[in-house]
Amino acid sequence: MTVAAPYLYPHPEPSVASVLVVRTDGTLPQRRSASDASATPDNRLLATLARAAPADLAPVSALGLETALEAMADASKLALAADLDCWLTWCASERRLACPADPEDLVRYLRALEADGRKPATLARRIASLATVHRLLGSGDPPTSAAMVRNALRGNRRRHGAAQRQAAPLRFGAGLGQTSGFTLSGLLAACSGDVQGLRDAALLSLGYDAGLRVGELTAVTLADLRPQADGTGLLHLPRSKTDQEGVGAWAWLSADTMRRVAAWRAEAAIAEGVLFRRVGVDRRRQRSKELADARWGDEDLATAALLVTYTIGDAPLTRQGVTAIYRRIALAAARAGLVDVAPGELDAAVAALSTHSLRVGLTQDLFAAGEDGAGIALTLRWSSPSTALRYGRRLQAQSGVAARVLSRVRK
Repeated sequence: MTVAAPYLYPHPEPSVASVLVVRTDGTLPQRRSASDASATPDNRLLATLARAAPADLAPVSALGLETALEAMADASKLALAADLDCWLTWCASERRLACPADPEDLVRYLRALEADGRKPATLARRIASLATVHRLLGSGDPPTSAAMVRNALRGNRRRHGAAQRQAAPLRFGAGLGQTSGFTLSGLLAACSGDVQGLRDAALLSLGYDAGLRVGELTAVTLADLRPQADGTGLLHLPRSKTDQEGVGAWAWLSADTMRRVAAWRAEAAIAEGVLFRRVGVDRRRQRSKELADARWGDEDLATAALLVTYTIGDAPLTRQGVTAIYRRIALAAARAGLVDVAPGELDAAVAALSTHSLRVGLTQDLFAAGEDGAGIALTLRWSSPSTALRYGRRLQAQSGVAARVLSRVRK
């Protein structure tokens, strides 16, 4: 279906006449992928396990392997396959046996990763993945539990520290207090009024309100939304990283978010299915009979009308697509002077934004408002209050008991 629509361009308004078309038939250009997009996570992992299995491997229970895969999330299977690929590449270069692994080889592998600049958390995850691989292949006690391997991990943490790099927060700003760097309010103000901008604003607003992980955000469907009488909404989360068994959870959505979602749905003509989809944008100059002017010459081609076609896809956004959206809008906000970022720090500030930035930003805003870690962990579906505290550690120091008591007497 093709729908002509008069669009406004508040950020910025184009200097030429525009003809805008929205196509909702879901036909989008195909992106190239280095891997086979049709391969399932199960097939990807099984193929990698087959490469790792030794020639003399004892028979593995097919039923046991099947149930093990059923218990894993798709993201875990892909991560396991990627970690195993890394180990297989190192073993091939060093001419070492991949499975069963020798503890000394594992220590040498860890040192190679450290020399390559990998963080302690990455090393720990790689070893944990190899332990899972050995259990899946029925290789007995995993060599990853050997004392020298555990000691190598502890030594790495002592040298480099165990603190993990945190995604740059996208805090709300505006009514919740001023903060430096990018803010949700600044990014929302930078979203344009066309169909792509409406999608971006709804994506940012909903992701912040509900504190969603990227997998939860891209999986939201229209059936998950429950509008309330006061204009707010509820979002049903049937499954999440910490709820693999599908118990389900609910998140609150502001009236502003519900309005932005409604605007995006109306312009994209989405009646069912996934909410946040790819928008293909095709901008071309045209010299149609209706728009041509007898005064135009070839040298004035730049003044011809701009034909903009938006194509709404059917498939959900990807993790990489969400990251690209955040960073594109952040650049637009900086260029429009809507955020407080020094010019020399702009590139680093944009690169620090990730799919976790909205979740971190909401966590920090709740800490700054005086909410306790247990309540925040429950609201954002953290596995424990300690995880929430890690994201709000600096703000917790500013609003903790020492700050509250001593600020009254030590001025």
